[in-house]
Amino acid sequence: MDPVDLDLSEASAAIAAGRLDPVELAEAYLRRIEETESGPGGLNAWYTVDAEGARAAAATAALEIRSGRVRGPLHGIPVGIKDLFDTAGLRTTYGSVRFRDHVPGTDAVAVARLREAGAIVLGKQATHEFAWGGRTDSPHFGPTHNPHDHTRIPGGSSGGGGASVAARSSLFALGSDTAGSVRIPAALCGCVGFKPTYGWLPTTGAFPLGPSLDHVGLLARSVRDAALAFGALSGRSEQTKDERGLRVGFVCGDSAELVDSEVGTALTVARNMVEDSGVEIREVSLTRVTERVRAVLTVVLAEAEHVHHDAYADRPESYGPDLARLLAGGPVSPEELAAARMVVDEAVTELRAVLDEVDVLMSATVPVVAPRIGEMHLSLNGAEYPVELLLTRLTSLANAAGLPAVSVPAPRGRGLPVGVQFVGRPGEESTVLRAAALLE
Repeated sequence: MDPVDLDLSEASAAIAAGRLDPVELAEAYLRRIEETESGPGGLNAWYTVDAEGARAAAATAALEIRSGRVRGPLHGIPVGIKDLFDTAGLRTTYGSVRFRDHVPGTDAVAVARLREAGAIVLGKQATHEFAWGGRTDSPHFGPTHNPHDHTRIPGGSSGGGGASVAARSSLFALGSDTAGSVRIPAALCGCVGFKPTYGWLPTTGAFPLGPSLDHVGLLARSVRDAALAFGALSGRSEQTKDERGLRVGFVCGDSAELVDSEVGTALTVARNMVEDSGVEIREVSLTRVTERVRAVLTVVLAEAEHVHHDAYADRPESYGPDLARLLAGGPVSPEELAAARMVVDEAVTELRAVLDEVDVLMSATVPVVAPRIGEMHLSLNGAEYPVELLLTRLTSLANAAGLPAVSVPAPRGRGLPVGVQFVGRPGEESTVLRAAALLE
């Protein structure tokens, strides 16, 4: 068996038992990266590959493990890092031409935690410019392609991680999530995207987008793998196989009807599968979803404009067209921001009230399958919407509320992937993962 065909849980167990050498595993992933990135049909999921550093770290891990110093389930495991997180001695661009040659002197906290756990950093994965967008179609480094259809986006802003995990060029990936940025690419690429509760890991050393909404997140091949990585980094052991007493609120009504036919069909199949497992399902609704998502995006705009104001004023030409358009409009006025925050607060209050009645909320992750590269507006149910609004419509409120949320692939046959999202109460990552595991 090719080592890249092992999932994280299998590879971790094989390394700990001495059946798999971390050097062999790292070499297998470096070969896989070469296969998936080279030539005109490459995914462009990686901006920087650190083959030398990965080999050295893998050799160190192998020596430690052979001497009985096993650090945990991530020891010797190859991982990709979103190019938003600082990596000491390794180029970190933040998806920006301004930082094309930037090499930080220290690791971001999340990267340091991975290294302490013994993970092998393979390199830096593609991101939307400064993580400010859901498409990962960089004007500076070229678009990242969806591994299921290279004419389509992988989602974003952690699009390189989603494409890489789905294409098996990394075992799991470290990403960030401000309005859905690990769950959107997971849904569009067909893997698992997990955003734990706000603040579970500090974002220190990751370039900020909207600090009040920025979360550290993970992309993995399965719910079990996401739980294993989360447990290793948080120091908590997560149970994903116990559905006893679980109450699932299935989001329906006006809040859920804006989905395309492929997503709707896949979501129905997923609901039936969850219901057949014996879990209690209650139908719930959320109000004014589109208005509230626009308010979340206004908060993101206000916070991001504050981050980028001086740099844009100094070098506006260094920004890609879509970010330049956002920044050229000037700052959000205090009145607009206050109104947006009021709408967001109302949404959070409603969301938490619904979660008082059920353990998790279940919905589609993204209302559409992966849009084509270059599409900026999409038609759905007879109306036209900005692509970013649709991509974040069902994900961004979990960021505003700081709630744990996961996207897991819907069970389906042919066609592009569809994601199913589960959102839970603060600190209840185990419950969210248990619900998501029902679809595996």
